[in-house]
Amino acid sequence: MRKIKLLAILTVMITMLISVNASAAVYDGEPGKIEITGGIKMDKAYESTFNDTRTITGRSECGTNIIINVCTEDEDGVLQIVKTYSIEVGLSGYFSKSVRLYEGDNIIVISTEDNTATVVAHIKRKSEEIKNMLERGIYIPGSTARVYFAD
Repeated sequence: MRKIKLLAILTVMITMLISVNASAAVYDGEPGKIEITGGIKMDKAYESTFNDTRTITGRSECGTNIIINVCTEDEDGVLQIVKTYSIEVGLSGYFSKSVRLYEGDNIIVISTEDNTATVVAHIKRKSEEIKNMLERGIYIPGSTARVYFAD
């Protein structure tokens, strides 16, 4: 019995160590061409926020022109560019750009001007109505009931 428990624990530990995690950002292209250092979490399928802006920071070679496209997806699944930002990486090798997020799904495409590397991330911006509802609500742990206060 003791061996079975030990085997079960070892199996779970090995499975956890070799499991593959989905990520919010997907990197494609030349290795190390763009490194995202902030503004996008790399360990989630997507991010949610109430904020209308996000500051994206990263690192690349000096002189590289970084293009950041904020896109939405139409009903056919085709990306539509809503806003484009461009920034040239300076001597330090770092870049930083504040981008506007639109309510709903935002697909952020960060690439070099010559498309040798691309990072794609998914950020969902929630509405102010949902934020206000959550701020006014009282939630009791273990209960499915919610109580809202009217202003």
